[in-house]
Amino acid sequence: MHYWVWLFAGSADTITAMQNHIYSTAGRGPHIGGISGYDQKLHIVNNYYDTIGGHAIDSDTSSHILAEGNYFKSVTTPDTGNTNGQEYFVQTVPDAAACTSYLGRVCEWNRLESSGAVSARLDSGALTSLAQTVVKNLKPMGVADVPAYVLANAGVGKVN
Repeated sequence: MHYWVWLFAGSADTITAMQNHIYSTAGRGPHIGGISGYDQKLHIVNNYYDTIGGHAIDSDTSSHILAEGNYFKSVTTPDTGNTNGQEYFVQTVPDAAACTSYLGRVCEWNRLESSGAVSARLDSGALTSLAQTVVKNLKPMGVADVPAYVLANAGVGKVN
């Protein structure tokens, strides 16, 4: 089981992590931020998290995260709840609808199957920050389609 999956700590980064299969890990899927004065924007969308014994998303100082349309299956801690960074983790219809005023579209909610609960992570500062990026033009696939799509299209030897 790996712990260091993704560690994003660069200065002035804008990253989209999309349609990845993250499985049998223990944490940092991703850890983003942690360095005061830096600015990291992350759109984490349509990823399939499967059998994670520790935590998945961990936002820290100077991070701005929009997590939408991700499927968490058997994930102990889908989100650490670290409030040092700004994060918007979509879980409900109202959460999804609130994206409209920032991105001009409804966000896709995340699904938790046999996974730990996620405390409300609805920092609109993350949406304000990410509204200046390509995030607003992206149309995520429905979360129900994520596992099958990712398993068919992500991994060694699969280049699309």
